[in-house]
Order: sequence, then structure tokens, then C-alpha cells
Amino acid sequence: MLTKNERFDRQIAIFGIAGQDKIQSTKVVLVGYGGLGTFVLPQICLLGVKHITIIEHETFSATNRNRYLGFLHSDFDVETDIGIDKVLVAERIAKGIDPDICIKVIKQKLESQEAFNAIMEADVVFGCLDSDGARAILNELCIAYGVTYIDLASEVFEDGLFGGRVAVVKDGKGCLYCMADGLDQTEVRRYLASEQQLENEAKVYGVDKSSLAIGSGPSVVDLNGIIASLGVQEFKLHLTDPKLQSRFLNYRGHLKTISKMEVNQNNNCYCCNLFNKGSEANVVRYLKDSSLI
Repeated sequence: MLTKNERFDRQIAIFGIAGQDKIQSTKVVLVGYGGLGTFVLPQICLLGVKHITIIEHETFSATNRNRYLGFLHSDFDVETDIGIDKVLVAERIAKGIDPDICIKVIKQKLESQEAFNAIMEADVVFGCLDSDGARAILNELCIAYGVTYIDLASEVFEDGLFGGRVAVVKDGKGCLYCMADGLDQTEVRRYLASEQQLENEAKVYGVDKSSLAIGSGPSVVDLNGIIASLGVQEFKLHLTDPKLQSRFLNYRGHLKTISKMEVNQNNNCYCCNLFNKGSEANVVRYLKDSSLI
């Protein structure tokens, strides 16, 4: 029979029992259980995280089958074109690794009260999202409630170049708006726009409203695995050895490089100045009626 710490002996040798205890007591929320999230979850479970919440509203689809770790062939019915709820697979993965993990699944979009409540009570949030619009909301929410936010992104560009990045938002010192190239403001605006606003914009440009939608780009399994692993590494360092943590890592696969970028506090950043403001930041303005989601 395993002793209390025997399972983690080989990582305790790296960061000690105190580090292991901190990992096991940390409340983690994972927002988005897709190509990146399916690689993050098993790694944090193996590290020993005991308190995990998954926020994901979608079901498994045919185009997910090239890159989602832990999904089975039987999780998608090719005859009906219907897949299993992604959150159910997340629960299966976590419990399969450690039955004692306390995992909560929220089948809602980010802009729901249940999701907001879980994030506000978290110690660390992983963002594994496709849209800069959702990232903008999560960025602001985590800052307002003093929650460390680790944002992951992978991308395959039109010219064949590929890569991704890991951004760590914490302590009100640099956020997704003021780091590196920031967030795509057009994408953020369209994500937050009403249907009428999108209709009006489409008329101005003389296009169909559907052309303003944010599409899903190319994606491949190995790239997601690399970015997720870099993110989990920064999570581990954040808890066990903060002086070694990086705030922004830029990966360029075609160049085989990982570059570290320094993040400086921007005193003029609106979001950074919301740090620890809580309800005063009024992030609840982004909530949507869950019955309409």
C-alpha cells in the first residue's frame, strides 16, 4: 500500500513536500476543454492537484478527433454525428487518474453566473480559449478578484508558420491587454457585440453577418501538447519556485525557439488598475442569461 507521499516521491525530490502540499491544496479552474485543455487536465491531475473545476459548454465533434487527448472512438457516433459532452470526458480523465480528486464540471459558457462564481473562488485559472473576446472577459475577471490567470494560445498561421504562447497574469502587473501584441480589439468588440450591432456592422461593410464570425483555424495535436506543457510548467513554478517563473513565453515551432519576454507594469492599463477591486470592477456586466446560452 502506498504511503501518503510515495506516489509523488519523484517530484517531491524536485520541489519538496511543502511544494507538493501547495499543489494539492490549490483550487484550479480550467476554462475551455478543447485541444489545449485536454492536455492540461491530465498533467495537473498527475502533479497532484486535488480541487479542479472544468468550464465547457460544448460537445465532442468530428473535427475535434484529430487532437483531443483522452477521448475515445466511442465518444462520437458517426451515424448520428453526435458526440459526448466534453465535461463528462474531463471528469472521466480526472477520476481515472485519481478517484480522490474533487472535480466539478460546469456545462455553461464563460459568461454564466456559475462559471463566474467558480473563477472568483479559484487560486489559479487556466484559460484554454479560442477567442480573444472570451480572453478579454477572463482577463478582467481574474484581475478584479486577484486570481492568477495562465492563458494559453496556439496558432497555425496562413503562411505555414506555427507556434503559440503562455501568458501569466497576476498581481495586477501586466495583463493580456498590455503584454506583447495584446488582444485583437476587433475580435473582442465583435465577441461582445449584440446581434443588432453585428447586423449593422455587416451592412456598413456590405457583407453577410456570418462573415464577421470568428472562425476556427488549423490545429494539430503536437502543437497543443507543447503549449499546454509549457503552461503547466509555469503553474508548477508559480506554486513551488516563483523566482523561476516566466510571465510570457513565446514559442515558434518553425524556428524551434522558446523566447522569454519581460513583462512590465503598465500604470495606464485599465484592466491592471482593476486589481483586487472585486465587485467594484463590475465584471458582472458580461453575464448573460444562462437560459439563452
